[in-house]
Amino acid sequence: MNYSVENRLFHGKLERIKEQYEDFWKKPEAQKDIEAYLNQTKGHQYASHEKWIKCKTVFTDFNHAPALLAAGDNVLLIGNHNSFDVTQYKEDPCKAGMSMIHILGIPKKPLFNGVSLNHENVSVINQVIDLFKDSWEDPGFRQRVLDHQRRAIENRTSAKPETELDAAAALKAGEDAISHWEELETRIHTLKFDDFTFGLHLRPDHSVGHLHVHIIATPAWCRKYSTDKHDEKTKDALEVRDFILSRDRS
Repeated sequence: MNYSVENRLFHGKLERIKEQYEDFWKKPEAQKDIEAYLNQTKGHQYASHEKWIKCKTVFTDFNHAPALLAAGDNVLLIGNHNSFDVTQYKEDPCKAGMSMIHILGIPKKPLFNGVSLNHENVSVINQVIDLFKDSWEDPGFRQRVLDHQRRAIENRTSAKPETELDAAAALKAGEDAISHWEELETRIHTLKFDDFTFGLHLRPDHSVGHLHVHIIATPAWCRKYSTDKHDEKTKDALEVRDFILSRDRS
């Protein structure tokens, strides 16, 4: 089942999608390196291009509870490692999440990035969206997401500081972030599927070299404590899918 997505916040970047896709595929090692990652070929020597494919990532063979929120036949929904609140990242607000609800959809198979997808595997984007749509209707799933968001705040607060002053600042920021979480938490169960959009960070804008779809609640109140620094580089996942499907099979 392919659900229709009405919320296309990051739509309208087709030219940049085309540039990034073609830049990846003009590298002579692209095909053999994505195949090596897919097949986990031992001893394969990957090219050394900027933000290129590696043999392993934190998402390869992912099975880390409690960050694993839902599982389908071919894809997983997982929590974002970072806190949603810029209050906890005064030194670099870009590290915060893009919304109070910002989780990730990843394939179980080792697929590199949106730029490496083709006609045969681009349906993984649909599968992520379908799994999220079905999961979000379950109150238990919504609560797991909320619990994860709170743990991310707590993990950031308890990260080892460099100085006693840093420790005090981290504790205060963590308290403020929990207060923000509590403020927003009561409204999260009112969000509908159409309140979410689905984005991709195409190479070289990605953080992890394993395909991950950003699932983001877009109402302004959901994003009021989060970063907007990634909005420009975020591509609409369905616009990427449609671009790939519009190309001739190779």
